[in-house]
Amino acid sequence: MIPLTPQDLPVGQPLPWSLLDGQGNLMLGSGSIIPDARDLALMFRHGTVCRPDDMPEAGNEPDARGASRLTAGPLGLQVGTLLHVKTPGDTARAAASRLIGFIEHGLFVTWPTLGGRELTINAGEDLLLRGFSGHAIHSFTSTVTAVCRSPFRYLVLSAPAQTEQMPVRRAARVPTRLAAYLVENLEGADDAASDAAALPPTACLDSCMSEGLARLGLLSDLSTGGALVQTSSPAPAVGQRVRLRFQLRTASLDTEITVDGAVRSAPSQDDDEFPAFGVAFDALGERELTLLQCFIYEQLLASTCMPVQGT
Repeated sequence: MIPLTPQDLPVGQPLPWSLLDGQGNLMLGSGSIIPDARDLALMFRHGTVCRPDDMPEAGNEPDARGASRLTAGPLGLQVGTLLHVKTPGDTARAAASRLIGFIEHGLFVTWPTLGGRELTINAGEDLLLRGFSGHAIHSFTSTVTAVCRSPFRYLVLSAPAQTEQMPVRRAARVPTRLAAYLVENLEGADDAASDAAALPPTACLDSCMSEGLARLGLLSDLSTGGALVQTSSPAPAVGQRVRLRFQLRTASLDTEITVDGAVRSAPSQDDDEFPAFGVAFDALGERELTLLQCFIYEQLLASTCMPVQGT
């Protein structure tokens, strides 16, 4: 990743690259527009802002999403499950892999990659892994029993050992630095957009953005029920209707979602220059709910400590 300064980013013009936080998490997608200088300052308010380097993003591994998910493997992990992988004693960010199959005494996983680069792994090495079963995050160790390069690169691992698990509560929340376009006073914005009542939410938000009615906010907390929003403009009143559009990176894919909600908490006094307020989402559609759940689980997976140690 390449660190950026505010002077590196254009205001009022499409971004030439995606913006990432210091840990490599997506903040704002390429082609997005930062409306003004205060919105730009908000992007840098809580830490480093980076852009990807010239290496391709992870995701060139074989697609396991079409594989059967009817049968669970060891620890309840299903084919296609995202796995975070480290070597014992490694304090760097975990690499990403996926479970592509299993046998009675072993696992088949895609070759772990980090930032588009494959880890150097040899047969006989021990690995620390994490995966989400749908109810808990499982940490375990496995030994690389075989390194395979045909018909694609993958690893064969021994059965999980030294297993630990952390249950995940139903309404889990995760800290974020996601940038989101925000339309306040939703009813008035809808009226201002021509024929807004006949338009879907995404089209209405596009109209609001083109008319300068949308601002850029920062989601510093996120769950399937709502978010904590920080903005460069004055905080809206409790009960006011708002619309948010933001991008989520799940399974190495960037997807844009739009959600409506209502302001449910008074402005926070922690930052007078950039006030924060809570938004409770309306009932989410199946697509939005699934994407949010996947994003939250992947963030939990990335932030959970690996309690097991290599032998």
